[in-house]
Amino acid sequence: MREADVENEWPERLRGVLAASPIIKNISIDPKRRTSGPDGEVEFLVEGQVHRLLVECKSSGQPRHVHTAILQLGRETLSTSDLTCGLFVAPFVSPSSRALLKEANIGWLDFAGNARLVFPKFHLEIERENRDPFASKREQRSLFYPKSARVLKVLLRPPLRLWRVAELAAAASVSAGQVSNVRRALIDRGWAQAEAREGLRLTEPHALLDAWRDDGPPSTSTPYRGYTLKRVTDSTLAAAFEEARGDGARLLLASHSVARRLAPFARVAGDYFYADAKGLAILQRHLDLKETDKGENVTIYPFDDAGLMAEAIEIDSALYGTDPIQTYLDLLETGERGREAAEHWRQERIEPSLESAA
Repeated sequence: MREADVENEWPERLRGVLAASPIIKNISIDPKRRTSGPDGEVEFLVEGQVHRLLVECKSSGQPRHVHTAILQLGRETLSTSDLTCGLFVAPFVSPSSRALLKEANIGWLDFAGNARLVFPKFHLEIERENRDPFASKREQRSLFYPKSARVLKVLLRPPLRLWRVAELAAAASVSAGQVSNVRRALIDRGWAQAEAREGLRLTEPHALLDAWRDDGPPSTSTPYRGYTLKRVTDSTLAAAFEEARGDGARLLLASHSVARRLAPFARVAGDYFYADAKGLAILQRHLDLKETDKGENVTIYPFDDAGLMAEAIEIDSALYGTDPIQTYLDLLETGERGREAAEHWRQERIEPSLESAA
């Protein structure tokens, strides 16, 4: 939505919100068309007293735009009475943006139905939507595609610290341009802040993980589903991993197979792996696997992203598994029990490192 569209639409939206309150009378809205000053002024009566809003419109409600609006409205309301307040208007105002506006004592109105106005004798707050209904699925998910995800995993790696573009690109094995795109998206969403000389520090890791959980793209890979009559022991797996290392094959424990060893939760049957073609052949031999379309007790995901191997963690001296973030994401895709196990994993293996780094 263009800024001009927001400027055209906000007067009627605001009038509808104000008119719904029985204590508000004599609503007057002046949508200004000037190159300087606020985008509009609003006056109304509450108990016979004139209350005034100075309106600033933006095409986006992301924190970067909110910071600009806070400065603009701060200048406009600096010498006014406590019955004059700033109002920020955008198609959607994100929860992190609302927190910034609340701290600055500025109200908000968005086209998703969220609103907040606070005066000494009048308080109106409506919360209807915490996810942007105007963003396309592609826009929401693009930040979590494989190459961008590599950058996010590095940023989430404890301890949280300042990263330069060049070193972040090297650590994630992606281009500097890819890092710059991720950097811009994180700053726009208010999840990271830019520092001197193009440095980047993740500031809202919990919000990032929540969005990844809710908006991340589902896996498009078709896993190998196998069945074995053998008891899969760590010694059996150790032999398979040793052969994989000697043969240059890629092989990792995944999902519940990582979680049950490092943060046990409710037992979920079956073993989970990532493997390339060589690794798959090794597992087939060591586990006597037979491919099946139902009743599998071994699931093997293909290596669609070479970065998984670089991010691997050591389970013990013989076994390696996916990193904590990838394990969390994979658990989320294994049904209701998997989602419960994922949240347990997050609390046990991810959140403590984020809290200690905060």
